[in-house]
Amino acid sequence: MMVFALSTGARLPVPAWLAGVCAWAACALLWPSLDTRQRGTAAVLIGIGLIALGWAGWHSGHWPWQGVLTQNMALLGMLAAVSFLQLIGLAGDDRPLPRGPGALWRTLGGVHVFGAVINLSAVFIMADRMSGATQPSLTQTKALTRAFLSAALWSPFFAATAVAITYAPGATLGEMALAGVPLALAINYLAGRDLLKHAPEAQDFVGYPMRPSALWVPATLALMVIIGHYFWPHWTTLAIVSLCAPLMAVGVVLTRSGVAAGATAVARHVHLRLPAMRGELTLFLAAAVFATGLDALIATQGGSLTPAHFGPIQSALVLAGMIGLCVIGVHAVISIAMVSAWLAPISPDPMLLAAVFTQCWAIGLAVSPMSGIHLALQGRYGVSAGAMAQGNARYCLQAYGAAVLVQAAIAAWRGVPF
Repeated sequence: MMVFALSTGARLPVPAWLAGVCAWAACALLWPSLDTRQRGTAAVLIGIGLIALGWAGWHSGHWPWQGVLTQNMALLGMLAAVSFLQLIGLAGDDRPLPRGPGALWRTLGGVHVFGAVINLSAVFIMADRMSGATQPSLTQTKALTRAFLSAALWSPFFAATAVAITYAPGATLGEMALAGVPLALAINYLAGRDLLKHAPEAQDFVGYPMRPSALWVPATLALMVIIGHYFWPHWTTLAIVSLCAPLMAVGVVLTRSGVAAGATAVARHVHLRLPAMRGELTLFLAAAVFATGLDALIATQGGSLTPAHFGPIQSALVLAGMIGLCVIGVHAVISIAMVSAWLAPISPDPMLLAAVFTQCWAIGLAVSPMSGIHLALQGRYGVSAGAMAQGNARYCLQAYGAAVLVQAAIAAWRGVPF
């Protein structure tokens, strides 16, 4: 699965569905070792997805089942690749972890900056260190997810920006960053303030140590990703991470321990740690079935009448609707494609539309129990995806208010009337 997912992200002439075939084969082999809760969750998601897909196919005569084999494959490949970083030890040193409000703010800043470059791998690097290889607290996961997702507002390495530029033709990376960075700073402040005000544990927050001994892993990986983007500009960020993480881990282990001992450690990881990812694997495959069915069902319902004008009032209402779709499990990519097609006849301002799309990604996925980051954290650490999404609800309302103000500012800047 890792090899084929990487090949697809590297734009090699390899069918995208091959990674899905391997993933489902691995799921079948690992299914007996899943616990009852994991099986139940997967069965419910798969059942709903198949019912929706069947209903859509029955009424439209079109059966878009390919998503079952292609959705989430790049993310699964990256998660498996990043697991190799455990070979080099992410603890860095044995000194106590920083605590208190200062540790919270530094952790928010750290995962935001590193996540903007190395994507979801930054969350796991920091969560592993902060939790001491156990289960991170709900407060810790909320801090990590909020700050990480807000990087979607401006980072050129995030899929969100590529999707926004694709579905809002005319938007540019520079203008998106100019509008996105201030909002990212604002909602990171809202994220930290909300935790300090409403989560008693945040006053003694156990954060990530911003020391050279602890930062070298994410910093080195970020440098490798930047260099990779320079040499392979057409590769996806997830593909570059999927290549760089195992190479860095294996290289460090072989250098530290020698060829024989290092190879043994790598083989042990493949034999023991990769199968232990059965929770993440099953959840993401079940989510792919769920999303494929839901996408097909929505596509068969047709669109509503297109509004005559798209200004800041309409953009605020559209963003609210898109966030609502995220809450019920519709991924931001699906709602972005729907809104783009819906508004195409009136040619909305590309910057205002692109801002809505990235804001949906940054805010909506934080409150979605089916978002990739929540499913990955649930599969890896056993933290409830629903609890994490519900815990972010109040923050998302605050972030939505800030996003609406930014939309009004963009409209004024671009000369879009109310």
